[in-house]
Amino acid sequence: MTGRFEGKTVLITGAGSGIGQETSLAFAEAGAVVIGIDRSGEGLSATSVRLASTGARFVPLIADVGDETSVPAAFEQAAAVTGRIDCAFNNAGITQSSTLAADIAHEEWERVMRINVTGVWLCMRAEIGLMLRQGGGSIVNTASFLSLHSMAMQTAYVASKHAVLGLTRNAAIEYAANEIRINAVAPGGIPTGMMAQSLADVDEAGRDAARKAIGDMHPMKRLGTPREIAQAVLFLSSGDAAFVTGACLSVDGGWAAL
Repeated sequence: MTGRFEGKTVLITGAGSGIGQETSLAFAEAGAVVIGIDRSGEGLSATSVRLASTGARFVPLIADVGDETSVPAAFEQAAAVTGRIDCAFNNAGITQSSTLAADIAHEEWERVMRINVTGVWLCMRAEIGLMLRQGGGSIVNTASFLSLHSMAMQTAYVASKHAVLGLTRNAAIEYAANEIRINAVAPGGIPTGMMAQSLADVDEAGRDAARKAIGDMHPMKRLGTPREIAQAVLFLSSGDAAFVTGACLSVDGGWAAL
């Protein structure tokens, strides 16, 4: 895989932790210049440390993907790095508290939608503009197995991830003739900070039991890993997927087949 993205510039949101950080490392190992966007400067510093061993160039940018002012400013800086964005991975997202649909606070609903839906759209708008000018590119959005299923107590999150899949598919057909491919990856249960946050109110024994229970929900009877999601993103971003657009690649241990 080394060198597969040599000479390419890749932009990743949510690059400061979890799947975004692991995908940044995978692209760096494959030779790409990586531009990482995150709200957390501390997280970006941790990503920078991990990427240092690859020798790849890493450019950290602090921005809030859900802010209409912040996103264009960040993309202006990103475009100046090498003059182009060949691949983009819109991965930044947040979870919600476990709450019945009618009990979700309006503030929480707005927060989830602002980051998970508006954030993806704002980034796509900037990416598509750049890619139209440069003659093409690849965009991958982080959907979820909950883009295809439902889960009690997660209405806002489920609605947001269904919306991400709709954004992906509709934009894909609009820009297919412009050599811009737009796809989604749909992870199953992955042990990241987001999962830890959702289990924050549970004691250690409870968290272990919950992680096992989530793993057992997958036909493969385990959780996935951030690297397994990263490999799917690299495939969708590469020339190996040149005839793939508007697709949702489930990386969920068989959960989507249930």
